[in-house]
Amino acid sequence: MTKLKKLTQNEYFAFDVLAAVLGAALVVFLLCTAKYGVSAPDEGYYYTVAHRLSLGEKMIADEWNLAQLVHLMNLLPNLLYIKLTDGTEGLILFMRYLFIAIVAIYYVWLYIKLRRYKGWGVAAAFLFCAVIQQTLLTIAYFTAAPMAALAVCLILTDGKEHGAFTLLFTGVVMAFGILAEPFLILIFLLWFALTLLREMRVKKGAAFGDAAGLLRGRVFIWTTAGAVAVFVPYMAYLLLSGSFEGIGAALPYLASGEEYNSENLIDFSKFIGAAALQSPVFVLGTAACTAAAAAVRFKKSLGLRAKRIVFLCACAFLAGGYLYGLIHTFSGRDPETWVAFLQYNNFTLMLFSPTLWLLCDKKTPRLFALWLIGVLFSVLVDVSSTVILASGGGLVRTACILQLPVLLRELRDPTVSSKGNEPKKNVLSKGTRAAQSFLAVCAAAALLWNGGYFAMETVQKPWEFLFYSEPMDCNLTKGPWKGLRTNRSVQRFYYDTLEDLDAILAKDPERAPVCVLSLFPFDYLYMNVPYGAYSAWYEYDEPQRLAAYWLLRPKQQPAFIYVPHYDMYSYQRLTDAEINEKLEGLEEYVEGERTEGKAGTIIRVTALRLPAENGRKE
Repeated sequence: MTKLKKLTQNEYFAFDVLAAVLGAALVVFLLCTAKYGVSAPDEGYYYTVAHRLSLGEKMIADEWNLAQLVHLMNLLPNLLYIKLTDGTEGLILFMRYLFIAIVAIYYVWLYIKLRRYKGWGVAAAFLFCAVIQQTLLTIAYFTAAPMAALAVCLILTDGKEHGAFTLLFTGVVMAFGILAEPFLILIFLLWFALTLLREMRVKKGAAFGDAAGLLRGRVFIWTTAGAVAVFVPYMAYLLLSGSFEGIGAALPYLASGEEYNSENLIDFSKFIGAAALQSPVFVLGTAACTAAAAAVRFKKSLGLRAKRIVFLCACAFLAGGYLYGLIHTFSGRDPETWVAFLQYNNFTLMLFSPTLWLLCDKKTPRLFALWLIGVLFSVLVDVSSTVILASGGGLVRTACILQLPVLLRELRDPTVSSKGNEPKKNVLSKGTRAAQSFLAVCAAAALLWNGGYFAMETVQKPWEFLFYSEPMDCNLTKGPWKGLRTNRSVQRFYYDTLEDLDAILAKDPERAPVCVLSLFPFDYLYMNVPYGAYSAWYEYDEPQRLAAYWLLRPKQQPAFIYVPHYDMYSYQRLTDAEINEKLEGLEEYVEGERTEGKAGTIIRVTALRLPAENGRKE
């Protein structure tokens, strides 16, 4: 007995060392690559709300964007950085390093929670943390929300009797997850309904099962109390700071605009794009295997052989879709394909995952809960964002990895042999050895897929790679992008833009609001003046909405409007026709003197012709 215990400890030690080596390698790699590549529009935007607050502006009242709730998590470090450095110079690189530190801490905690799964736990923790950044080293809805959801699920389903403090802390984490992705409130309501149902059934003496404690009333109450402890002061801050000032008139505009289509929340064309990325053949094959697994599940007479065939076919289709998408993406420079690789990277996995649960006789409640939350999370992200199935897929992948060893044990085909008085030995049959080799190939395909995704976001820097063939050997020495390395073309665009912004500041000694008519958040961070727009997230040409904002928020009426001449994603110069189209959209509402800068048009506003009827657009 003692010998067995010693062997187990040695085994855990080996996996501890492996986890430490992989974690250290990941952190070192991220630190070495963090400075490469300029800030995407999303990354810069996540810091603009904190910047607005540092200028005395208000959340919600001044910022018309539903995604702003996630900024609560970036608020404190942003404000501290702005206060300590007296500005935003170098802010982006600092926040990248901060996020790497957060990922490192989370990785250690995650491995400790998954340590019982040995090598599978190492793989799950490493893969989750390696690709969680989704091309951006920052706290955002697609990074913070899945990290919070995974943490809550692992704590509440670990089978332990948690004390009030642990449950309160779990509730705090849950609150941050919901703030990052408000649609997660629907999963919370589902949890409440299931907990209430279980409590009612338990009182009647009916067996319901508690999913390892997840559905217990005490757990729900204390966890909810922790969440309320975050939401109450947050709402108090919003009320006391005047964030709801004029909310009645502004409410119709908060959820309006090109990005919010109330008539068609779920864009089914996304699913078509996801299927095209990983080949309709492999996608349909994976879905067919899920249907076959359901048939095997409900017709048990088909036996173990049918289970093996269905599982191996599902693995083959999944691996085929991975390899097809990987080769298709990295063999060309088509931006749409690369964006699809980023946004739809877990689509086939979502179709594959039910196969594991249907074929496996022994289901762990905590893994099933994790899988279900991952699926629901992915669907909700599809409703609220273009990042379909990318974020929640990390939860699904973790559940699949941890469920695999259970299913593989059930599918083993040992041949029992013995000679004389020798003890019986389990000898794997040729078929089982062949199946293991086949699964190793499929696992290699999965690792290549995740490795390709990781390479794209941390090494390839997709936007520079797609639009430029120049090396990233230029250091940026001022502004929010200070410390980053990019190519010569982007460096020229950046410095030309800062020169135009300096010209605006020279003409504006009173630091009146400035409006940037494109999605370039770093412009606002650099100028350090009030925002003359409803948000730094101005992706589409929406002059009517902008004019309504100026009418409802007179203090934000701009003294200058800056119209960049570059594309917001590729940083390549627009055509003259595209530039004129942007300028013509303003003519109905703005009068002013135009000056051509190096990277855009500067408009000194002399008059605003704003819409009537309380600012409502006709």
